Amino acid sequence: MSTIDGGRAGRLVTGVTGVVALVSVPFGALSGSPLAYLASVGCSAVFVSVAVFRVPPARRRPWLGMLWMMYLSVAGETWFVVLHLRGVEQWPSGADVVYISAYLALAWGVLALDGQRHHRPAFGSLLDAAIVTCALAVLAVVFLVGPLLADPGQSVSARLIGSLYPLMDVMLVYLVARMLIGPRRQVAASWWMIAALVDTLAADVAQNVIVLTTGSEDFPGWMDAAWLLFYVLVGCGAVSARGPAAPAAPVSHVSSGAPATTDASGEGGLTVVRLSALGLAAGLPAVVQIALALTGDGRNDIWLGAGSLVLLVMVVSRIWDLLQQLRRQSEQLALVARTDPLTGVANRRSWDFELARAMAAATQAGTVLVVGLLDLDHFKKYNDAHGHQAGDELLQEAARAWSAGVGPGGRIARWGGEEFAVLVHCPETRHGLAVLDGLRALVPFAQTCSIGAARWDGTEDAAELLRRADEALYRAKNAGRDRLGIWTPTGEPVDVP
Repeated sequence: MSTIDGGRAGRLVTGVTGVVALVSVPFGALSGSPLAYLASVGCSAVFVSVAVFRVPPARRRPWLGMLWMMYLSVAGETWFVVLHLRGVEQWPSGADVVYISAYLALAWGVLALDGQRHHRPAFGSLLDAAIVTCALAVLAVVFLVGPLLADPGQSVSARLIGSLYPLMDVMLVYLVARMLIGPRRQVAASWWMIAALVDTLAADVAQNVIVLTTGSEDFPGWMDAAWLLFYVLVGCGAVSARGPAAPAAPVSHVSSGAPATTDASGEGGLTVVRLSALGLAAGLPAVVQIALALTGDGRNDIWLGAGSLVLLVMVVSRIWDLLQQLRRQSEQLALVARTDPLTGVANRRSWDFELARAMAAATQAGTVLVVGLLDLDHFKKYNDAHGHQAGDELLQEAARAWSAGVGPGGRIARWGGEEFAVLVHCPETRHGLAVLDGLRALVPFAQTCSIGAARWDGTEDAAELLRRADEALYRAKNAGRDRLGIWTPTGEPVDVP
């Protein structure tokens, strides 16, 4: 089936099928007729089909899962109606297998939709969703699945199928939690699907409560209306998916090799609301266990206790993840504090620390320390001629080339503007000067640089050493640029072409 025309005709068809599907909900829910219920599901299937095939192909994949869910639901309802018309009261039937398959197709579609928001969800967000789900799964297993599996009055197939339905609801809880927890980049389609899942969950939970407390299978009409409304909400989600795509995740970074930092509102963080939800979820099995113990019912102590232990492990894992996240953020902040954000090399603050450490190392090892100041020639003219973006690229590429050129024994930092500072440890002065002079050949984009060099005399402070290097740089630029200027031990600056 090709994509339906996105013009006025396509919008009209979508609107008409949507209105028909919505109007059919009370008709199918309140008539009490399985045929009317099937007709309402069929109307929603047409609506969802039209809406899904109007979604742009690049974003259609998740909605194909919803469409399969819709077709499987129609097939299951049709099977159920056929059995009803034949007067066959069968539990479970093939229709139940189809219904379970529809749940799985829905889950695949929702996970794919969530993947369009963020391709790689944070471990912390997944763990948060799992904690909430696990708490409810423990209660579902204790009060629904366990009694069903232990019921000797039902066949094995009835026990298995009956226990799968509450487990499917637990899966829906996980899907809702996963979509709600994480980066706040929800789009309209996501909200429609969250509403659809909450709607059908409310009806499913009400059904389980009625069966558990009264044993009756006579359900109120609003539950049928909620189940039918679920399909309409899915169609509305597909309609909204035709709009703009989800915005890209905000990313903070530093250039030229510096590691990326996570967004300040990153997926792994804990808000007060999320922390409260996790606390309630983690304590829920224990609270239920205490309540049962006070009433003298201790039959489920083992299962509730086991669930509490599982939740304890998950909460501890979450705390560990938060500690690791805090450590990574601390490292990134420390890196940002000592790194120039444009070029990725050390900043001036970090340079002061590195120079002091290099002086101490040179004194202890008896090596030579040569310091150079590099200045890109005619940088302002280059900026004016090519634009500031090209100027930034020149700085970045020069910093990258010089970082490699100074070798493992050297350090480079951005001194300010188009100036960089370099220090080189070497056995002899001429080796250090050769390294500095070699940096002139590494300037990218056919540009040049001037360098002022000075050897540390072993006693002067950093300010005096840099002053001499700066004066040598001044001499080099006045002598015609694109050269290495050296401050000699006699105090007379000498230009070296």
